[in-house]
Amino acid sequence: MIRTSLFALAAALLILTGCGKSESSGGSGGTSGGGGGGSSAPNPTDSLYAQSNSADNLKGLLDTIMKASESGDAKKAAALIRGILPDKASLMKALRDDAPAAFVDECVKQNQSIPAEDEKVAGLFKRGGEDRTEVQAHGATTEEIAKYEDGSVPFKEFPGGTRKLAEQVLRAGVTFYEVEFCAPGSDSGMKFHMFYWDGSAWKMLGPAWRALK
Repeated sequence: MIRTSLFALAAALLILTGCGKSESSGGSGGTSGGGGGGSSAPNPTDSLYAQSNSADNLKGLLDTIMKASESGDAKKAAALIRGILPDKASLMKALRDDAPAAFVDECVKQNQSIPAEDEKVAGLFKRGGEDRTEVQAHGATTEEIAKYEDGSVPFKEFPGGTRKLAEQVLRAGVTFYEVEFCAPGSDSGMKFHMFYWDGSAWKMLGPAWRALK
């Protein structure tokens, strides 16, 4: 079931260019549903960026990470990036209770394999061009992603692999977001994949479909 090296996939979780259908803009906002039951621990990075469950807040988080990295504040950028990598408890807010154990374990291992150096972690986030100053967030529920209807937000904005995730492992009722850095007036740019609200903070699955058969 599991393939690719841990670090390579961990890096891929953080940054990929939007392509194909996902280049089109027109995503929705909305809120992210929680999952898995229980309460989450307080978010330790709130002192760096106060997080809340809204699309605008998510856009602000990614913009803050990008600007911190670009300004040379690697410590802040790295702390915020590490904060969006889910541990097992946070991961299960996004995954079904019957998600394959090997898949869950690999996702946790991926997130533990990123570099120790702040500068290297901060460098994982790139906007893909100085003119890409506009931040967009395209949201859809697990059910909408699984349907992947022609003309829908998932069809236009989410990579095809997300449909497989929704069909096989994503928890029902959770809203996921594709966050995109675009030049003003453009409908395509640099995308960061599959953010969700875990009850206290934003977390990121990235292209986790690559770890499925």
